[in-house]
Amino acid sequence: MKRLFCLVVVAGASIAACNNNETTPTPVVASVTVRPAAESAQVVTDTMLIPRVAPLAAVLKDAGGNVLSVIQTGQSVVWSSNDTTVAKVDRYGIVSGAAAGSVTITAAIEGQSGTSAVRSIPVSVAAVSVKPTPDSVAVGKTVTLKATPTRANGDTLTAKKMFWASSDTSVAIVSSNDSLGVSPGNTASIKGVKAGSVTITATISGVNGTAAMKVLP
Repeated sequence: MKRLFCLVVVAGASIAACNNNETTPTPVVASVTVRPAAESAQVVTDTMLIPRVAPLAAVLKDAGGNVLSVIQTGQSVVWSSNDTTVAKVDRYGIVSGAAAGSVTITAAIEGQSGTSAVRSIPVSVAAVSVKPTPDSVAVGKTVTLKATPTRANGDTLTAKKMFWASSDTSVAIVSSNDSLGVSPGNTASIKGVKAGSVTITATISGVNGTAAMKVLP
């Protein structure tokens, strides 16, 4: 019995030794580079517009230049902005503009850090284009119109909701509107009521866009 006991102990010690030999040391972060996935964040005052955020990514490397993941390091990247009155950054590196200006965003981990300059720009709607797809609808049928708001420089903006109206509701109606004449997003459903011609208007931030439609019998 004593001999059997000793064999078991020796075997257990061998297994433990093998496990210890296979332990991989935690990699050490030698450098952090912040990669901008977007060049700017937008500041909007109109609740009908969706502000554009700037998502940033931190690229971690060891001394050999190998890319590391935060899982390998066992730590998290800490993000910060040098001026939160201009722009804020969340724990995932998403930058949101608060006021016009420029900020430096820093990503830090294990005593290493990297930075990126981000512009926070004010936005307002300069124009709205409405595209009928198609430009006609049959009586009793429904088609979808899309309105695209843009900045003065032509950049496309994203709408949370828009006002839509028909110039003659006896010919066509905006069936997706609520009681206030608002449809979600930047699309609207147009339903033909009787044969004729009608103008559909989309409005956001006080700027209008129109499209002519025909209602076919």
